[in-house]
Amino acid sequence: MDYIIKAETIAGNDGDISIKQSKIPFGTTPNKAESLPNPAELFLGAFASCILKNVERFSEMMKFSYSKTSLLVKATRLENPPRIDEVSYELVVYSQDEKLNTC
Repeated sequence: MDYIIKAETIAGNDGDISIKQSKIPFGTTPNKAESLPNPAELFLGAFASCILKNVERFSEMMKFSYSKTSLLVKATRLENPPRIDEVSYELVVYSQDEKLNTC
């Protein structure tokens, strides 16, 4: 499977990622730091999307039903050198299916 995305910025402005027919704005400047996701948040959003897509995929493969999922992702970014140091997440699968483990 091949993927194609296009990302663009104009100097001094924020950027856009084009994927299929969607455009996702992201922040690269302090101007919209409070309203647009930054690249690290987009990365974590992609990580979360993969987990939720796998819940859907595995529900079909493992033949269990669910009504909803909820995922909370937390990460710690360190400055020098810039990096994501720690990622934790909590996945909740809402289901009446007795085949699933419960906590």
